[in-house]
Amino acid sequence: MKNIVLVALIIGVMALCGCSTEKAPAPQQQIPAITLSPADKEKLMAFQKEVLSIENLTDKAIQLALDELKSVLKGGEISINLPSIIDRAKSESLRAGESLAKKAIPEALPPEARKLLDEAKTGLIAAYQTYAASFDAIRNFVTDKNPMTLLEYRKKNTEAQELLKGATEKLKLIMTAAGVSQ
Repeated sequence: MKNIVLVALIIGVMALCGCSTEKAPAPQQQIPAITLSPADKEKLMAFQKEVLSIENLTDKAIQLALDELKSVLKGGEISINLPSIIDRAKSESLRAGESLAKKAIPEALPPEARKLLDEAKTGLIAAYQTYAASFDAIRNFVTDKNPMTLLEYRKKNTEAQELLKGATEKLKLIMTAAGVSQ
């Protein structure tokens, strides 16, 4: 029985550390400089601050769950706290998506900038929903010890990271075009 568990954990570690799915970076989209009044820049900076605040709180819960999972995969004992840590990371991810959905995009931006900012917001929401789904896979692994659920987790986690990266790049692009420091 120990050999089966050991093989399952080795397969899980291999799945988490497996081949990279990185793609060649897409060329950075450029938008012309955006001229905003000081009041409109303040609104844009406030929007960015709210997004980053939500992101920072959620990232802490996600990182805690990932650290705990890595410990288990390296042969550590499954902590009695792991299910609650996973549940918290999932709920924080879902809450982040809900909070971001309620955030209004500043009206003063030109249409192309508003569109890009809306795409960034939508990408962030999708990223956090995908992170939540990845925590369902971790929960299934903890319950069933099925290494296939780790593959599902890896797929969802990678997808969430790609969505988050794309959304963050769009947000930075808008902030740079508007001349707002980040």
